[in-house]
Amino acid sequence: MLDFDAAVMTPATTTPVTTQTPLPSVTETVRVVSTGQVYGGYKAKEASAWNWSDLRDYIVEQIEQRHGPQVRDALKESGICKAFIARWGIEDAVAIARAAFEVHDGMWRNAPISISRFAKGSDPYFASVIATTVR
Repeated sequence: MLDFDAAVMTPATTTPVTTQTPLPSVTETVRVVSTGQVYGGYKAKEASAWNWSDLRDYIVEQIEQRHGPQVRDALKESGICKAFIARWGIEDAVAIARAAFEVHDGMWRNAPISISRFAKGSDPYFASVIATTVR
């Protein structure tokens, strides 16, 4: 058996130390900034001469005038507008879009109209309803 000093064998009393590290403050800020893009090439054309980008420009301009700048997705916008024209034809597509903003003031069923409202899934309760009034 080994003989150890009593001082070594007696546990020392310690005072617990608590440290607090302040957590970093995380702030997320999202800003929607208007590009200042001037829309209007469609204004010099007859509705029958519009293409998908003219329809998109009209819709986006009307949305921004009524509801302020929006988060934009160029691929989504082009897909929605091209498909909308393919389903409705250019003259009906323009008439539906104009009625949505000029008759309904950019609101549909108490909600602001966005570009997504022109997607295929909204046709039964948006475009089809408006189309019956513009034909």
